[in-house]
Amino acid sequence: MSNTEQTSTATATNSNGTSTGGGGGKNDSTASSKHGGKNTNPKRKNNKKKSTKSLKQQVTSDPPLECTQEDFDALLQDASELADFDEASSELVDCARYGEVDACRAILDVWSSKQQHQQPPPAQSIVNAHDDSLSTSLHKASANGYLSTVQLLLSRGADHLPNDSGNTPLHWAAASGHAEVVNMLLSHYDASKQQQPLDVLLKNNFGRSALTEGFQSGNTKTVEYLLNHDSAEEDRLIGGLDGKAVDDDEIGVDNGDSGDAVGKDCSVGGKKSIVHQFDFLRDCDGAVENGPCVSIRELPIAHADNPFGQSAVEDTTGLGIWVASLVMARWLASPSMVQRMRNKTILELGAGCGIPSLAAAVHGTPKSVSITDLNPQTIENIRHNIELNGCGGIAIGSSIDWGDISTYPEQRLDYVICSDCIYQKEIVPLLKKVVTELLKCNDPDNRDGGGSFLYVAPDGGRDGLPEFIAAMKSEGFECVKEEVAPEEFSGNPLKSGDEEDCFLHFHELASTVYILYEFKRR
Repeated sequence: MSNTEQTSTATATNSNGTSTGGGGGKNDSTASSKHGGKNTNPKRKNNKKKSTKSLKQQVTSDPPLECTQEDFDALLQDASELADFDEASSELVDCARYGEVDACRAILDVWSSKQQHQQPPPAQSIVNAHDDSLSTSLHKASANGYLSTVQLLLSRGADHLPNDSGNTPLHWAAASGHAEVVNMLLSHYDASKQQQPLDVLLKNNFGRSALTEGFQSGNTKTVEYLLNHDSAEEDRLIGGLDGKAVDDDEIGVDNGDSGDAVGKDCSVGGKKSIVHQFDFLRDCDGAVENGPCVSIRELPIAHADNPFGQSAVEDTTGLGIWVASLVMARWLASPSMVQRMRNKTILELGAGCGIPSLAAAVHGTPKSVSITDLNPQTIENIRHNIELNGCGGIAIGSSIDWGDISTYPEQRLDYVICSDCIYQKEIVPLLKKVVTELLKCNDPDNRDGGGSFLYVAPDGGRDGLPEFIAAMKSEGFECVKEEVAPEEFSGNPLKSGDEEDCFLHFHELASTVYILYEFKRR
């Protein structure tokens, strides 16, 4: 049946995934950038009338037929020939994944009737069919933005269920920035008398809510729908799901013993973490069988629905992995960059989990690698990841406050790297100043010339990004590279090659265009 398988937020600032600093960090569209300026977080709502509110309207009718009646009759015949309920369920999930709404309609028409007479009756209704990870047809359609398929499933009574990672269809729709799907889900379940209204602050197993995922998407309308939902009240946004503040030590960072189960969920301080294994040469030139891998522990973000705190040092978004850092890691692991960075000094700003720096250390032979951030928990996780990869002899995790020059290293560097760190125009002068202060100057003492600043960011949707690129092209720097990242940089970087796992954690890889920049110090 199936043929195949950010912008500003509600208040005009922008976000990347969720940590400041792309080195592994996503910066929510609401916060001032990593280490600069005050936090103008739109999650702290005022009492003004909400501008974008989902109407409480239950979906009660199917979308119109998209194919001809003759073609639909053929689909009904195909559906009736499916061997059993399990095969029909699997086919429905696949068709929903690809937005084949009329194929879904045919399966539901045939098998909803059949299951009424089946003995023993199936464990769940056909409309709630799911795959091995408990992701339902509604998950698949919502994740891929197929609005008519979502409408069909809702009209047939689909439940809003979590999968085995705690992600709901709302999580996935929000993460992908599918605003109209988000709106339909919220309004349908708000009006439903059979189910409870949705909760935009409900967290998955990694401590992330639909609201957090919406901010990561960078889609303004998605964020507005989520922020203006009844469940996103100010006291809950500030205090957590139960109205109480969550202590930072509830997330905690262990002594290194809990992250050894590579590729598996782990428990740190009572919260779930996960260690990913990356092969950054996978499907790229220079790939070798059983080549080096980079292991990275990702922790739940503390205060996941207000992760930026009142100051930069409270920002915990770097505990998560963000996609720009994976693209940067691919770049640094490429043979040409490994050769260039041989015996060179490297520093990463806004490193988050430290993925690009560790890719440079594991795949190459740099002289030294400094992996920097500001939040203490983020720094501790960086140090954990350094030890996890056996890079203690070459890499160090340390704190840099961009606004405090006394925290800068004394020696100037060959390379400064940074991924997706700009979300507000106000931070542009500060980041340029930091880069200028850290890089080697182009003077007679440096036979290789001035140092290089490497930056990766999406091709749009970041408040302040055009101004930052313009500033870097002006006095003191020369732009020697500005190009779209090669297609293979957007491929699945997981050593396992598991496509479902890659989509679950890093779905932006397939949907976002990233630009590689290099600026040479004059």
